[in-house]
Amino acid sequence: MIRKKEHIDLITVSAELNNDHYVAGVDKVFIIECTNDCGSTASIEIYAKKVYEKYLLRRVVSCTKQVTEVAVNNNSNAFDVLVSAHSTIGELMNLRPDNSFDIDDSLSQAIESIRNTDRLLVKTNFKNVDNFAGGLTRGEITIVGGRPGHGKSTMLLNMLSNILDGGHKVLLFNRELTNVEVLKKLLAIESKKLSYAMIRQGIYDIENLQELDRVREYLAKKYSPDKFMMYDQLRDFSSSATEIKKFKPDVILDDYIQLIKPSNPDDPRRLQLERLVNDYKWIAKEYSCVVILASQLNRALETRGTARPQLSDLAESGALEQVAENVFFVFYSYKIDQKPENKNLITIVAAKVRYGETGSAQMFYDGDKCKIYNTEQEFFNRNEFIPKETSEITF
Repeated sequence: MIRKKEHIDLITVSAELNNDHYVAGVDKVFIIECTNDCGSTASIEIYAKKVYEKYLLRRVVSCTKQVTEVAVNNNSNAFDVLVSAHSTIGELMNLRPDNSFDIDDSLSQAIESIRNTDRLLVKTNFKNVDNFAGGLTRGEITIVGGRPGHGKSTMLLNMLSNILDGGHKVLLFNRELTNVEVLKKLLAIESKKLSYAMIRQGIYDIENLQELDRVREYLAKKYSPDKFMMYDQLRDFSSSATEIKKFKPDVILDDYIQLIKPSNPDDPRRLQLERLVNDYKWIAKEYSCVVILASQLNRALETRGTARPQLSDLAESGALEQVAENVFFVFYSYKIDQKPENKNLITIVAAKVRYGETGSAQMFYDGDKCKIYNTEQEFFNRNEFIPKETSEITF
């Protein structure tokens, strides 16, 4: 009723009850017990419309029976009955609230969004990525694609860290990694001392243990439950949507979309992904949030002369390519050519940017820190340890 812009109180809600509600135990008595609200004279016109609407619905039922009788008996009055039914249905439809376009309201919203661009856009704080379109747009979907081992999950976690630094609420769905493994990567990302390999293998000295305790305290505050939530056990979209509605995040990260259990497994894979992406699109619009979906690439690029990804390499690319605002590919050329000079270079290919320019950006990558850097200077200064005192963190 809210989406339909209908007036909501005890009487209008009760008028919407049908047989399915009664079977489920939701009747007028239940509604009355849920609220102490009562009808008011201010809403008398709305109540009158509800009563008249019920009257018209009974008229429709009566006319339908007459049409059935006329059709069965081949009665010559069929035309008169159809005209009466058509008029009643038309009158009933005119009572329903519509979603008509209002130019004044829409212009006000457009001007407001221009004046408050920072509210509309969410920055990744990767300057090379934000330069493509100024940031990620609320109500839109961004795809981050890549072949296995090229760093798309690492890219998402670095985005997560940066977006939280910007003061936004973030919800992360881990379809591939467990929450524990993600936290190990985040420990490496947020520390300038800890090695991811060392964390994985459990090799520590006293200094490392002290750093581990410090970073643990830092993460507990930065990734607090009021700003960040993540799940690794949700298989289908409906369960994920429930958590989204509860948390109401500014940004949703999903790693990765091909691992979501489809609602209809008998459908072709293309239709399954199309439905998932469209569902995410409506979630993004309804909650005015940014949705970032990680996606696998198909194997077509392995048979081409170049391994640099392009739009057609998206797995079941049609729906993803069409709905997404941005399509970014993470390309780690060292994985292909094993050239030492490429070991710390990673390329972000902006294959689609709806509100900006396509292109590519070279960034710097330290796999043992799970960290992606904007510039060469940041990369070479990565070992200069600057303590992050938890007492100085502000969000």
